[in-house]
Amino acid sequence: MAVLDYGLLQNTKWIKKMLNFIIDQKIYIILVVELIAAISGSYYLFRNPNVRKEIKYFAWFLWYVFLLDFSGLYSLWAFFDDYKTFPFLEDSLFTRNVWLHNWNHLISISFYSFLFITLLKRINFKKTLKFALGSYVLFGILKLISSSQIFYTYDMSILFIGVLLLITAISSYYFELLLSNKILDFKKDIFFYISVGLLVWHLCVPPIHIYSVYFSVENVDFIKTHTTILRYANIFMYGLFSFAFIYCAQQKQLPILNKNISNP
Repeated sequence: MAVLDYGLLQNTKWIKKMLNFIIDQKIYIILVVELIAAISGSYYLFRNPNVRKEIKYFAWFLWYVFLLDFSGLYSLWAFFDDYKTFPFLEDSLFTRNVWLHNWNHLISISFYSFLFITLLKRINFKKTLKFALGSYVLFGILKLISSSQIFYTYDMSILFIGVLLLITAISSYYFELLLSNKILDFKKDIFFYISVGLLVWHLCVPPIHIYSVYFSVENVDFIKTHTTILRYANIFMYGLFSFAFIYCAQQKQLPILNKNISNP
Protein backbone atom coordinates (compact mmCIF):
# COMPACT_ATOMS: atom_id res chain seq x y z
CA MET A 1 0.00 0.00 0.00
CA ALA A 2 1.40 3.39 -0.99
CA VAL A 3 2.17 5.93 1.72
CA LEU A 4 0.31 9.22 1.23
CA ASP A 5 2.75 12.13 1.27
CA TYR A 6 0.78 14.99 2.84
CA GLY A 7 3.70 17.37 2.35
CA LEU A 8 3.59 16.74 -1.38
CA LEU A 9 -0.18 17.30 -1.40
CA GLN A 10 0.29 20.65 0.34
CA ASN A 11 2.93 21.69 -2.20
CA THR A 12 0.63 20.72 -5.03
CA LYS A 13 -2.20 22.71 -3.49
CA TRP A 14 -0.39 26.06 -3.39
CA ILE A 15 1.07 25.51 -6.85
CA LYS A 16 -2.44 24.94 -8.21
CA LYS A 17 -3.64 28.14 -6.52
CA MET A 18 -0.80 30.13 -8.05
CA LEU A 19 -1.36 28.66 -11.51
CA ASN A 20 -5.10 29.29 -11.23
CA PHE A 21 -4.38 32.92 -10.34
CA ILE A 22 -2.01 33.28 -13.31
CA ILE A 23 -4.58 31.70 -15.62
CA ASP A 24 -7.57 33.61 -14.20
CA GLN A 25 -5.77 36.93 -14.52
CA LYS A 26 -4.34 35.87 -17.92
CA ILE A 27 -0.83 36.83 -16.79
CA TYR A 28 0.59 34.00 -18.86
CA ILE A 29 -0.50 35.72 -22.08
CA ILE A 30 2.06 38.47 -21.55
CA LEU A 31 4.84 35.93 -21.15
CA VAL A 32 3.66 34.01 -24.21
CA VAL A 33 3.65 37.04 -26.54
CA GLU A 34 7.06 38.13 -25.20
CA LEU A 35 8.45 34.66 -25.86
CA ILE A 36 7.00 34.59 -29.37
CA ALA A 37 8.56 37.98 -30.11
CA ALA A 38 11.95 36.83 -28.81
CA ILE A 39 11.79 33.63 -30.88
CA SER A 40 10.72 35.66 -33.93
CA GLY A 41 13.72 37.94 -33.42
CA SER A 42 16.05 34.94 -33.29
CA TYR A 43 14.39 33.59 -36.45
CA TYR A 44 14.99 36.91 -38.18
CA LEU A 45 18.69 36.85 -37.23
CA PHE A 46 18.95 33.27 -38.44
CA ARG A 47 17.47 34.22 -41.82
CA ASN A 48 19.47 37.47 -42.05
CA PRO A 49 22.77 37.05 -40.17
CA ASN A 50 24.36 40.17 -41.70
CA VAL A 51 21.82 42.77 -40.57
CA ARG A 52 22.84 46.01 -38.90
CA LYS A 53 23.89 45.76 -35.27
CA GLU A 54 20.89 47.70 -33.93
CA ILE A 55 18.53 44.94 -35.05
CA LYS A 56 20.74 42.34 -33.36
CA TYR A 57 20.72 44.35 -30.14
CA PHE A 58 16.95 44.62 -30.26
CA ALA A 59 16.39 40.92 -30.98
CA TRP A 60 18.58 39.88 -28.03
CA PHE A 61 17.02 42.51 -25.80
CA LEU A 62 13.65 40.80 -26.23
CA TRP A 63 15.08 37.70 -24.54
CA TYR A 64 16.14 39.89 -21.62
CA VAL A 65 12.58 41.27 -21.37
CA PHE A 66 11.06 37.79 -21.34
CA LEU A 67 13.49 36.43 -18.74
CA LEU A 68 13.04 39.46 -16.50
CA ASP A 69 9.23 39.27 -16.55
CA PHE A 70 9.38 35.52 -15.96
CA SER A 71 11.71 35.99 -12.98
CA GLY A 72 9.29 38.62 -11.65
CA LEU A 73 6.87 35.79 -10.87
CA TYR A 74 8.97 35.11 -7.75
CA SER A 75 6.66 37.43 -5.79
CA LEU A 76 3.61 35.33 -6.66
CA TRP A 77 5.51 32.14 -5.88
CA ALA A 78 6.51 33.47 -2.47
CA PHE A 79 2.99 34.68 -1.65
CA PHE A 80 1.17 31.47 -2.54
CA ASP A 81 3.93 29.36 -1.00
CA ASP A 82 3.49 31.33 2.22
CA TYR A 83 7.19 32.23 2.00
CA LYS A 84 8.35 28.68 2.71
CA THR A 85 10.66 28.50 -0.30
CA PHE A 86 11.92 32.05 0.12
CA PRO A 87 11.49 32.87 3.84
CA PHE A 88 13.89 35.82 3.58
CA LEU A 89 11.37 37.63 1.36
CA GLU A 90 8.63 37.80 3.97
CA ASP A 91 8.21 41.35 5.31
CA SER A 92 11.29 42.41 3.34
CA LEU A 93 11.68 45.21 0.80
CA PHE A 94 11.67 42.60 -1.96
CA THR A 95 8.28 41.08 -1.12
CA ARG A 96 6.81 42.75 -4.19
CA ASN A 97 8.56 42.88 -7.55
CA VAL A 98 7.94 46.60 -8.07
CA TRP A 99 11.64 47.36 -7.54
CA LEU A 100 12.50 45.02 -10.41
CA HIS A 101 10.18 46.82 -12.81
CA ASN A 102 11.40 50.24 -11.68
CA TRP A 103 14.91 49.29 -12.75
CA ASN A 104 13.53 47.72 -15.90
CA HIS A 105 11.71 50.93 -16.82
CA LEU A 106 15.02 52.78 -16.70
CA ILE A 107 16.90 50.08 -18.62
CA SER A 108 14.21 49.48 -21.26
CA ILE A 109 13.43 53.12 -22.01
CA SER A 110 17.15 53.93 -22.14
CA PHE A 111 17.76 51.04 -24.53
CA TYR A 112 14.84 51.88 -26.83
CA SER A 113 15.84 55.54 -26.89
CA PHE A 114 19.45 54.61 -27.62
CA LEU A 115 18.24 52.34 -30.42
CA PHE A 116 16.47 55.15 -32.27
CA ILE A 117 19.13 57.74 -31.49
CA THR A 118 21.74 55.57 -33.21
CA LEU A 119 19.54 55.49 -36.32
CA LEU A 120 19.66 59.26 -36.69
CA LYS A 121 21.89 60.74 -39.38
CA ARG A 122 21.82 64.42 -38.47
CA ILE A 123 24.71 65.14 -36.15
CA ASN A 124 23.02 67.89 -34.12
CA PHE A 125 19.94 65.76 -33.45
CA LYS A 126 22.13 62.86 -32.45
CA LYS A 127 24.41 64.83 -30.11
CA THR A 128 21.53 66.56 -28.35
CA LEU A 129 19.60 63.35 -27.79
CA LYS A 130 22.72 61.47 -26.68
CA PHE A 131 23.32 64.13 -24.04
CA ALA A 132 19.67 63.93 -22.95
CA LEU A 133 19.91 60.14 -22.74
CA GLY A 134 23.10 60.27 -20.67
CA SER A 135 21.51 62.79 -18.30
CA TYR A 136 18.40 60.62 -18.00
CA VAL A 137 20.39 57.48 -17.18
CA LEU A 138 22.41 59.33 -14.53
CA PHE A 139 19.25 60.86 -13.05
CA GLY A 140 17.48 57.49 -13.02
CA ILE A 141 20.31 55.63 -11.31
CA LEU A 142 20.68 58.30 -8.62
CA LYS A 143 16.92 58.37 -8.07
CA LEU A 144 16.59 54.59 -7.75
CA ILE A 145 19.53 54.07 -5.39
CA SER A 146 18.51 56.95 -3.14
CA SER A 147 14.81 56.16 -2.63
CA SER A 148 13.16 53.30 -0.76
CA GLN A 149 9.87 54.06 -2.52
CA ILE A 150 11.00 52.01 -5.53
CA PHE A 151 10.08 48.91 -3.50
CA TYR A 152 6.46 50.00 -3.05
CA THR A 153 5.40 51.99 -6.10
CA TYR A 154 6.51 52.85 -9.61
CA ASP A 155 8.73 55.91 -9.90
CA MET A 156 6.68 58.24 -12.06
CA SER A 157 9.45 60.77 -12.70
CA ILE A 158 11.70 58.12 -14.26
CA LEU A 159 8.82 56.67 -16.23
CA PHE A 160 7.38 59.87 -17.66
CA ILE A 161 10.68 61.63 -18.35
CA GLY A 162 11.79 58.45 -20.08
CA VAL A 163 8.62 58.26 -22.16
CA LEU A 164 9.13 61.88 -23.22
CA LEU A 165 12.71 61.09 -24.24
CA LEU A 166 11.62 57.99 -26.16
CA ILE A 167 8.85 59.86 -27.99
CA THR A 168 11.35 62.58 -28.95
CA ALA A 169 13.82 60.00 -30.27
CA ILE A 170 11.14 58.21 -32.30
CA SER A 171 9.75 61.52 -33.59
CA SER A 172 13.25 62.45 -34.78
CA TYR A 173 13.46 59.08 -36.53
CA TYR A 174 10.10 59.78 -38.24
CA PHE A 175 11.30 63.24 -39.28
CA GLU A 176 14.39 61.84 -40.96
CA LEU A 177 12.35 59.03 -42.49
CA LEU A 178 10.02 61.58 -44.12
CA LEU A 179 13.00 63.43 -45.58
CA SER A 180 14.63 60.33 -47.02
CA ASN A 181 13.93 57.95 -49.88
CA LYS A 182 13.25 55.20 -47.34
CA ILE A 183 9.75 56.61 -46.88
CA LEU A 184 8.90 55.14 -50.30
CA ASP A 185 9.59 51.66 -48.96
CA PHE A 186 8.97 52.06 -45.24
CA LYS A 187 7.04 48.79 -45.04
CA LYS A 188 10.36 46.96 -45.32
CA ASP A 189 11.89 48.99 -42.50
CA ILE A 190 11.67 46.88 -39.35
CA PHE A 191 12.31 49.93 -37.16
CA PHE A 192 9.08 51.51 -38.36
CA TYR A 193 7.05 48.62 -36.90
CA ILE A 194 9.12 48.69 -33.72
CA SER A 195 8.51 52.41 -33.32
CA VAL A 196 4.74 52.07 -33.70
CA GLY A 197 4.61 49.28 -31.12
CA LEU A 198 6.71 51.24 -28.65
CA LEU A 199 4.67 54.43 -29.07
CA VAL A 200 1.33 52.73 -28.49
CA TRP A 201 2.60 50.80 -25.45
CA HIS A 202 4.24 53.80 -23.80
CA LEU A 203 1.20 55.99 -24.35
CA CYS A 204 -1.20 53.43 -22.85
CA VAL A 205 0.61 51.66 -20.01
CA PRO A 206 2.55 54.29 -17.97
CA PRO A 207 -0.62 56.22 -16.95
CA ILE A 208 -2.04 53.16 -15.15
CA HIS A 209 1.19 52.79 -13.18
CA ILE A 210 0.25 55.96 -11.30
CA TYR A 211 -2.15 53.79 -9.29
CA SER A 212 0.28 50.90 -8.76
CA VAL A 213 0.06 51.41 -4.99
CA TYR A 214 -3.36 49.73 -5.18
CA PHE A 215 -1.94 46.60 -6.80
CA SER A 216 -2.38 43.79 -4.29
CA VAL A 217 -3.89 40.32 -4.31
CA GLU A 218 -6.77 41.64 -2.20
CA ASN A 219 -7.65 44.42 -4.66
CA VAL A 220 -9.15 42.23 -7.37
CA ASP A 221 -10.88 45.01 -9.32
CA PHE A 222 -7.72 47.04 -9.82
CA ILE A 223 -5.74 43.93 -10.73
CA LYS A 224 -8.30 43.14 -13.45
CA THR A 225 -8.15 46.67 -14.87
CA HIS A 226 -4.37 46.85 -14.68
CA THR A 227 -3.76 43.43 -16.20
CA THR A 228 -6.36 43.97 -18.95
CA ILE A 229 -4.72 47.19 -20.18
CA LEU A 230 -1.25 45.69 -19.81
CA ARG A 231 -2.30 42.48 -21.56
CA TYR A 232 -3.75 44.14 -24.67
CA ALA A 233 -0.91 46.66 -24.88
CA ASN A 234 1.60 43.82 -24.75
CA ILE A 235 -0.33 41.74 -27.27
CA PHE A 236 -0.29 44.68 -29.68
CA MET A 237 3.36 45.65 -29.17
CA TYR A 238 4.96 42.20 -29.08
CA GLY A 239 2.57 40.96 -31.74
CA LEU A 240 3.73 43.80 -33.98
CA PHE A 241 7.36 42.98 -33.19
CA SER A 242 6.75 39.33 -34.14
CA PHE A 243 4.99 40.33 -37.36
CA ALA A 244 7.82 42.72 -38.25
CA PHE A 245 10.51 40.08 -37.74
CA ILE A 246 8.66 37.41 -39.72
CA TYR A 247 7.53 39.76 -42.51
CA CYS A 248 10.86 41.56 -42.89
CA ALA A 249 12.78 38.29 -42.79
CA GLN A 250 11.22 37.50 -46.17
CA GLN A 251 12.01 40.89 -47.68
CA LYS A 252 15.11 42.14 -49.43
CA GLN A 253 17.04 44.17 -46.89
CA LEU A 254 17.43 47.90 -47.30
CA PRO A 255 21.02 49.11 -47.68
CA ILE A 256 22.78 50.24 -44.51
CA LEU A 257 23.75 53.90 -44.55
CA ASN A 258 26.44 54.77 -42.03
CA LYS A 259 27.32 58.29 -43.12
CA ASN A 260 26.14 61.01 -40.76
CA ILE A 261 24.28 63.94 -42.25
CA SER A 262 24.74 67.40 -40.78
CA ASN A 263 21.83 69.77 -40.34
CA PRO A 264 21.12 71.95 -43.38
